[in-house]
Amino acid sequence: MKYFTGLLLILVTLIWIPSCESNKRANNYNNKVLVDDAGTLFFKNGAEASLTTVKASGLAISNSKNQQVIQFAKAMIDDHTLLADNLKKLEIDNFVTSSDTINAGHQQVIAALEQKKAADFDKAYMELIVNQHEQEITLFKTASLNKNPNLSDFANKNMPSLQAHLDSAKMIMLALK
Repeated sequence: MKYFTGLLLILVTLIWIPSCESNKRANNYNNKVLVDDAGTLFFKNGAEASLTTVKASGLAISNSKNQQVIQFAKAMIDDHTLLADNLKKLEIDNFVTSSDTINAGHQQVIAALEQKKAADFDKAYMELIVNQHEQEITLFKTASLNKNPNLSDFANKNMPSLQAHLDSAKMIMLALK
């Protein structure tokens, strides 16, 4: 009898524990993507933009001699790595799958950046960052209007930091001329 009671208690516990897990995310049994095509495009382009910024900023740390550019590049790596991680979490929550790759156009820009040295590098890097952030801000503004509330909230929450990056990059660019 004790054996049977113990076995029954273990069985009830095994059934009960999974039911106590957090139910923050609704069940999506068919794993259907929870965003529209514009949302999926946002995830793809947002991740690629952050990866490009991180890669270019890594080059800036090793190739630049300007301390202002180096400090800015370090901040870009930290901020855009965090942004990419948060974007990835949001992707997973919305059942979106995308690859973490940089397209051929951005790879060419980074390859060209690798060839530059000293002041030419600094100017090219800052120009890339300004262009990249202008495009990202446009992307995030569009996403802020998306029907998916999680996506629009994410975009609205991150736009101020992207704008701050853009403003800082423009100031550094002016100082380099």
